[in-house]
Amino acid sequence: MTCRSRQNSNPSRWLRVSRAAIGALLLACALPLGGVRAVHAQANGFALPEIHVLTIEPDRLFAGTRFGQRLTKEIEARVSQHAGENRRIEKELGEEEIALTGQRETLSAEEFRALADEFDARVTEARSAQDEKARDISALSEQAQRGFLQAIAPILEQMMNENGASVILDRRAVFLSADASDITLSAIERIDKTLADGSALSELVPGVDAPKGDPEK
Repeated sequence: MTCRSRQNSNPSRWLRVSRAAIGALLLACALPLGGVRAVHAQANGFALPEIHVLTIEPDRLFAGTRFGQRLTKEIEARVSQHAGENRRIEKELGEEEIALTGQRETLSAEEFRALADEFDARVTEARSAQDEKARDISALSEQAQRGFLQAIAPILEQMMNENGASVILDRRAVFLSADASDITLSAIERIDKTLADGSALSELVPGVDAPKGDPEK
């Protein structure tokens, strides 16, 4: 007889920034911008593009801006609520298990087995529901990150134009780069000045409601 619900609260998993997704979005925002000048190779007679490159650290950008910090806190509130629900459900099911075990001596084997099977089914259903909520929180975190990047894209575009750059790359994916190419700190300052703490999750992701009150009451 299954008697315990599994707690599936893992903030680091849900709050982890998707590096590949962020890098792709940065490139999507950046590639159409800036000019590419052709440098003619005298010896070979073909043209090579001269690309002015800036680099950025997406994780640091998200964590360092007031906008990113606001989104992180809202995700953390949902993670905390989910963890509280897990604890409440585990406590309730534990109490039910104790009560059911106490009936073993007063019921026939068939009656007890029927009650035990029904209890196991409810444990499985509760676990599945909580797992689904965990996946929803993880998906919401990724949506928040994408919304953040879309909101700051015009600011990064402006910084590219000011620096005469043609592309912004994720610095972690670059084999070697000069520190002067990294605009993370200046981007954080510009984003904070322009967007302050940005938009709430409910504004950034359609259909998202604010987290409810204390889940353990």
